[in-house]
Amino acid sequence: MLSPQHFFFSVQDGVANITFDRPDKKNALTFESYRELRDTFRKLGEEKDIRALLLTGAGGNFCSGGDVR
Repeated sequence: MLSPQHFFFSVQDGVANITFDRPDKKNALTFESYRELRDTFRKLGEEKDIRALLLTGAGGNFCSGGDVR
């Protein structure tokens, strides 16, 4: 299965969970994390056992967008 480096990923009962985990940066995404998300979404589209995807953010923020630094 998938093992991304820029966010937490798990699957339980047919639901894929992606958790952005940069709470100190309000879970801002880097170019690397955007690429990894794209690749993850493509692979998930091929998985017959996954029925849903849940996106969450750690630390009380979902995602502030792109990291400008």
